Amino acid sequence: MKPKKTQPETPEKVQERDFFQTPNYATDLLVPFLPRYSIWEQACGNGKIVYRLRHHGFDVRGTDLGSINFLTGILPSPFDIMVTNPPYSIKRKFYSRCREIGKPFALLIPMDFCGWILSAMRDGARWIAPTRRIDFITPTGRSGKESAAQYHSGWLTFGIDLPQQITIVELTKKMKENI
Repeated sequence: MKPKKTQPETPEKVQERDFFQTPNYATDLLVPFLPRYSIWEQACGNGKIVYRLRHHGFDVRGTDLGSINFLTGILPSPFDIMVTNPPYSIKRKFYSRCREIGKPFALLIPMDFCGWILSAMRDGARWIAPTRRIDFITPTGRSGKESAAQYHSGWLTFGIDLPQQITIVELTKKMKENI
């Protein structure tokens, strides 16, 4: 058994693991649960989530940490809900900041059920859990089998009406072709 190491949180220093993009099918899993409100994507990177949500007819504004630092900057307005795949190294800081802002949100993060995740669930956070792992697009552009995820990810949500604390959604091999 390989022990899990705590990863350093480095908001001031970007790490390669912070640049993994979200495939279309991962965003599609969230869409049926989103209310038709204005959305802010706080760490849009290349804009994959922004473009996919717009494809589904949502009003979305995307910013990146270089333009508006979500953790310390002034928030854009108006927006009703936050949706993002936060930088891996600071996912917990993103969760805390979202809770501080007090609006509904969905964060695509590993489903590792560590202490802070269990605490979040105790406070009302809910999961959208796919039946297969999400294969993120790597910084080099690899995806699918070339970038098979080593952990299961899902949408950690707060303030979004889900039927259960953990809502399992089907993710088929065919769906995973929509990168």
